[in-house]
Amino acid sequence: MQSYITHRVLGLIPILLMLSVLLFTMIDLAPGDPVLQLYGYNPDVRPEEIQRLREYYGLDKPMPYRYAKWVAKMASGSFGNSAAFHIPVSDLLGQRIPRTLQLTVVALCTSLIIAVPIGVYSALKPYSLADYVATFFVFLGRSMPSFWFALITIMVFSIHLKWLPAAGVETGDLTGWIGSWDKIKHLILPLMVLTFLQVTGWVRYVRASLLEVVKSDYIRTARAKGVTESKVILKHALRNAMIPIITIIALDLPQLVGGTVVIEQVFAYPGMGRLIFEAIVSKDVNLAMACLILLACLTVIASLLADISYAVVDPRVRFQ
Repeated sequence: MQSYITHRVLGLIPILLMLSVLLFTMIDLAPGDPVLQLYGYNPDVRPEEIQRLREYYGLDKPMPYRYAKWVAKMASGSFGNSAAFHIPVSDLLGQRIPRTLQLTVVALCTSLIIAVPIGVYSALKPYSLADYVATFFVFLGRSMPSFWFALITIMVFSIHLKWLPAAGVETGDLTGWIGSWDKIKHLILPLMVLTFLQVTGWVRYVRASLLEVVKSDYIRTARAKGVTESKVILKHALRNAMIPIITIIALDLPQLVGGTVVIEQVFAYPGMGRLIFEAIVSKDVNLAMACLILLACLTVIASLLADISYAVVDPRVRFQ
């Protein structure tokens, strides 16, 4: 196991380098001029000022030189300065990452608590009324655009019922339990949307995986030996059905962090998703590269954790 993990971690280095080259090239080739975007294409800005800014940000140098300079900064632990926000990129990440983690971690835990029992029950009671209801909501969630569902929740709970705030993270400088409750209320709507979208996806995988396992010979043998149904499901069936589910959940982790772009835009939630959108739109190379490289690292780490989890869930899995 230790040798396997070491080889996998060392193998991440060339993968991340190739990804960084690809991402840097794509951002550099994207249409638009970052210096002109800073000024909103103001015709009153003098060409000398534009040229000075190009030299300051290194945009007058060729792309390979700028990439090498960016890699040198990353190796020294510096993400550089944001051209759009005029502050260090590390400060921006320090502000946005905790908020996104607060949203996504709670959504992940809530989705698992809801999706696994529903998927198990649907697999054990196929073609029942509960199974049809769950399948209906699964198709509804998978076919419904996330921005549309987010707008519907705002219209219902914020505009008509006036129960919850529509955007932001807090109303003002409130302190104590009132301030804490105010932050929780701002978190409920985006959390509701993210949880519903994740649950509708994971229920389908849990149901399909468990349905295949419960038809296996060893499940029939366990039942023939008189093993209780709960023990058959929890110890034998569900444990073996978790391998494909772990893969789906692990690959959804980076998507849950970076895929909140639409949700954070609709709810004006200042997290990583919205920061990635703002960085790409403004062609802020340092900020965009830092955000995308963090997502790439999260993706490969999630893949590694999924591989390690296989051995924990299924003792038959061995790493050579």
